Amino acid sequence: MTKKLEPPKYIIILGTTFSGSGAIFDYLVGRNDLDNPLKGEEYLLPILPNGFMDLEAAAGKAFDPATSEYHLMKFQEISEKLSNFWSNGPKKKELRKFAEIFHKNINQLTNEISSANYPMRILWRELFKTPLEKNLNRIKNLIGLEESIPPTRLLVSPKKLIEAVEKMHDNLFKTHSGKRPTILNQAGSGWNPIDSTKYFNDHKTILVTRDPRDQYLEIKQYKKGQSIMGFIDWYKEMQNRLKLISDENIFQVRFEDFVNNNSKYTKIICDYLKLSDRVSSSYRAELSKKNVHKFQKFKDQKEIRLIEDNLEEFIYD
Repeated sequence: MTKKLEPPKYIIILGTTFSGSGAIFDYLVGRNDLDNPLKGEEYLLPILPNGFMDLEAAAGKAFDPATSEYHLMKFQEISEKLSNFWSNGPKKKELRKFAEIFHKNINQLTNEISSANYPMRILWRELFKTPLEKNLNRIKNLIGLEESIPPTRLLVSPKKLIEAVEKMHDNLFKTHSGKRPTILNQAGSGWNPIDSTKYFNDHKTILVTRDPRDQYLEIKQYKKGQSIMGFIDWYKEMQNRLKLISDENIFQVRFEDFVNNNSKYTKIICDYLKLSDRVSSSYRAELSKKNVHKFQKFKDQKEIRLIEDNLEEFIYD
């Protein structure tokens, strides 16, 4: 098989929660030769609850005609929440137009992945009704008003669903990108990078990991992580999953290597993505170096030693 000599259509940057993936994203965006439609905001729809991965499961191994409508409805709800965040969030001026286009594309996608609409009563709707809704229905029945029967759409097969999502992403991201690759931040799961990024046709993924001591410190600070042994088990499980990955579309790099050996790893990443390493970037690796070995200033060194004792093979010296 002949290797592709041009950059992919999509470049996806993934991390595993405060693993330093922002440094690689900032380097690539700082080159100004990539399309950055979300202005750095994370594109989480593949992995959000009721997002693409859940929808695919509902269309395949978890399919049942009685619950298909529920999953479609929940997918539309989470998509609407994401659109509203872009329209009203910190970058609302830059993303309001994108959110409108996204909303239109989601509606088109939902129609495309619905294979039938046969209204009928289904049990889960009855179980989810509030007491008020139940009382209103009783009143309607007493006065002779017919209860409206909601839609019960069916999902297409997983293969057709993935093809439809790929087409939607091309309509959404590639219509105005020209020939530039589109860079997306966290458009998948760093724990499950193969399955979570298959909704993008022609893509490559950079997956960033980090010294567990610094990662623990930042999760504790910003995510209020509470248990040191819980973190150790969490990190082990993450690394167990990453060890199973063997895919030419996924390149794993350590945050510390990229920062401390920036020239070397910039060239490696550019070669992998088929980008020129001669294009300058506004990113400055020296500013990221302050985030390497932050744990040394952490007051509770007992916790740090526990990490070193239990996660020795992942320590960056």
